[in-house]
Amino acid sequence: MSAAARVPVFYGWFIVAVSFLCWFSADAFGWYTFGIFLGPISSELGWTTVALTGALTLRTVVGGLMGPFIGPLVDTRHGARVLMSLGVLVAGAVPLAVSQVYEVWQFYLVYGVIGALGMVGFGGLVTNALISKWFVRRRGRAIGIATMGISTSGLVFVPLSHILISELGWRTTLLVLGFAIWGLAFIPVILLVRRRPEDMGLNPDGDSPEEVEADAARANGAPGVYRVEQVWSLKEALRTKTLWLLLIGFNITGLALSGVFIHFYPFLESKGIEPDIAAAAVTVFALCAAMVKIPWGLLAERFPVRHCITACYVGCALSLIILINSQSVALVFLYAIVYGVTLGGDMVLKELVWADYFGRTFLGTIRGVTMPINLISVAGGPLLAAWLRDLTGSYQLPYSIFFGVVLVGTCILCFTRPPQKRGIATPEPGTGGLSGGPLQGA
Repeated sequence: MSAAARVPVFYGWFIVAVSFLCWFSADAFGWYTFGIFLGPISSELGWTTVALTGALTLRTVVGGLMGPFIGPLVDTRHGARVLMSLGVLVAGAVPLAVSQVYEVWQFYLVYGVIGALGMVGFGGLVTNALISKWFVRRRGRAIGIATMGISTSGLVFVPLSHILISELGWRTTLLVLGFAIWGLAFIPVILLVRRRPEDMGLNPDGDSPEEVEADAARANGAPGVYRVEQVWSLKEALRTKTLWLLLIGFNITGLALSGVFIHFYPFLESKGIEPDIAAAAVTVFALCAAMVKIPWGLLAERFPVRHCITACYVGCALSLIILINSQSVALVFLYAIVYGVTLGGDMVLKELVWADYFGRTFLGTIRGVTMPINLISVAGGPLLAAWLRDLTGSYQLPYSIFFGVVLVGTCILCFTRPPQKRGIATPEPGTGGLSGGPLQGA
């Protein structure tokens, strides 16, 4: 028996804990806090909203283009640990360097290009693929716990950044955030990250060899728990209609979700909401998003993940109606609650659908190769919102467009079923399939 097998807690939960820390520290100067820095940086340096948001777009595009090179490394023995440790180092250095910029090209180079290295190194491509290798039946809750890190980050760093900027200025605040990233994540990554349970003499979910054999036997015809995943290579996955429908659906919805998310804070300011109230609304959103990630993961273990995604995005669309028509502080906080509860499931469900549909063996490779396509809208959404805002002087038009866009993407994802290998009937995850419930109709 390996040393890891003698530990009373399944080692996969250490992987989850490290991933949580990575998500938590990664967003110290990321999606949640970027909007808070827009105003102070623009006021001091005279840069437009489009110019600042363009750096975020560049960062996303560069990160996406790196996906085909980074993804396959996740599937190698030491790839995840090397990528995550380098990612932490770069991510901590970026805010330190941004605190010293005075020209827009410097901001684009540091935040847009170099920042992409940190974002990809210990972002979702690496951490979620890593977790999916360690869990099958409990994958929903595992990813839910890990991705709570990003919402918890917003809960902590949004008010902290707001206070520090008010007291110390945005440059000193960035220095604090840079050292915080290094202190939180680097040592845990170096000490604890491992590729997959098989490398340590373990099985996914911490099951014994006897349990794995019994489940495999039941999967061959007897009712019970199905846990034998189909293994899809990159070449096979690219030939499926499912993969391309997922890319289209997630790109369309991502255009709206990313655009609204990045400009949420300045949108509230444009409505005449006081900065303190706006920061509080973002914090409420982050709290709600953090609280629902595990429940969304548990739901996806019991119900088809595409149905969960549909519920998630329909809720996001409805919350946009509240935001667009908000004329009071009460409606702003109602939006923050509804949007947090629904969007909180986005990251969990999006990662689950790729792992459940295509298996864990080549997951890093598949996600990496498709990443440039999948990030088109994530990069374009914030830039489109900024351009239309500067053009019209209001966020009303872009946010109205985003409402319709979410509905279109949701329809596509709702009807996208798991791929099927010829001659092999695979139950849909969440219907008693990969998530561990009783088989139905198999």
